[in-house]
Amino acid sequence: MAKIIVTFNGLVQQEVSITKSRMTVGRRPGNDIVIDHLTVSGQHAAIDTTPNGSFVLDLGSTNGTMVNSQPIKKHLLQHDDVIDIGKYKLRFQVEKNAQVQPISGAVVDNVMSAPAKIRVMNGNNAGKELILTKPITTIGSPGVQVVAIAKHQTNYSITPVEGTTKPKINEREIVAKTILEHGDIIDLMSTKMQFLAGNG
Repeated sequence: MAKIIVTFNGLVQQEVSITKSRMTVGRRPGNDIVIDHLTVSGQHAAIDTTPNGSFVLDLGSTNGTMVNSQPIKKHLLQHDDVIDIGKYKLRFQVEKNAQVQPISGAVVDNVMSAPAKIRVMNGNNAGKELILTKPITTIGSPGVQVVAIAKHQTNYSITPVEGTTKPKINEREIVAKTILEHGDIIDLMSTKMQFLAGNG
C-alpha cells in the first residue's frame, strides 16, 4: 500500500492512500486529491499505479509539476519522493509489510503483522517469532512432523498434519484439532514454541 502525504508550509494537510490505478490531483472538486489554491491547475497531475510501480504525470498544468525539485512530465515514484504542485508538497510513501524470518526447516509463509504469534523458545532460532495472519499456517518439516495452525474469527486451533510422532501442547500429545490458549507451549520435533494470543 502506498500513500500521499500533502503538506503546506511544513504542515500536513491531508493523507491519502493510493487505492486505484489512476488518482488525479488538482483544484477542481472532482479530483481524488483536491488542492484548492491558485497555483494549482483544475486538473494538475495524475498518479498512475501499474504492476511496475506508481508514476506521476503532469497533465499540462499551468505551473508544471516537479519531483525532488526537478521538473517532470512523467516520473516513476520512489519511496519518500516529494512532488511539488504549486506551493504544496506531496510526499509519496510506500508502507512496507513487516516480513518474518521463517523458522529453520519449517514450512511457513512470510506474513504481515497480526495479533497472534508463535515465539521459538529454544535452539538456534530462540526468540524468533512467526506472526499468524494467514487462514492456515503450516509449521514443521515435511515427511517428519508438520502441524497446521488455523485462524478463526475468535481463536486459533492447531491440528497435526503429518508425522509418526505427535506434537505436544503443554507436555500433552495432541491427535486432533485443538484450540490454542494464550501462553500454550507447543513441542514440535523438540523445538518448543509459545503461542501468544493478541488482542484482536
